[in-house]
Amino acid sequence: MRYVSAGILVLVTLLLACSPKTTKVKPSADEWTTLFNGKDLKDWFVKIHHFEVGDNYAQTFRVEDGIIKVRYDKYDGFNERYGHLYYKTPFSRYHLKMEYRFVDGWMKGAPSYTILNSGVMYHSQDPRTMPKEQDWPISVEMQFLAGLPDGKPRPTGNMCSPGTEIVYQGRKYDGHCLNSNSKTYPPANG
Repeated sequence: MRYVSAGILVLVTLLLACSPKTTKVKPSADEWTTLFNGKDLKDWFVKIHHFEVGDNYAQTFRVEDGIIKVRYDKYDGFNERYGHLYYKTPFSRYHLKMEYRFVDGWMKGAPSYTILNSGVMYHSQDPRTMPKEQDWPISVEMQFLAGLPDGKPRPTGNMCSPGTEIVYQGRKYDGHCLNSNSKTYPPANG
């Protein structure tokens, strides 16, 4: 089994494609593969809806202060520009360890379901197979959510399945997202 460590605090989606790579089940410290070098995105593909793979429209994904950040400050409007960040090397058996947090505001004009909503998309289709106008990759997502000011429960760690069918408790699951039993976490300050 491969072990990967991302060290990422903010991202829209990290997508890990399928490929047969395996090692021992119990890792030692030197068996972890660090995905992010803390300096740049050279080991990553960017795919933003309405754009070709590799076009990081308005520097949506950038590295600042040693972390990957997702920013919309150079956008003239949202226009369904859903962004995804893919690690270039595919994995199939792995443990992913990462940190994330939500900071700052939401992109005005984006759908309301995107407020404090991100995720990691596993076993995703390769971004080079996606047409410009495909908004989401076929994948299984671990959805990250933060609490909203209304105080209603909003569990994080949900499973969503864009373009994918899953079996849950022995049956095909007909919904798009399956809520976890996680508690609700507030967004970070600053």
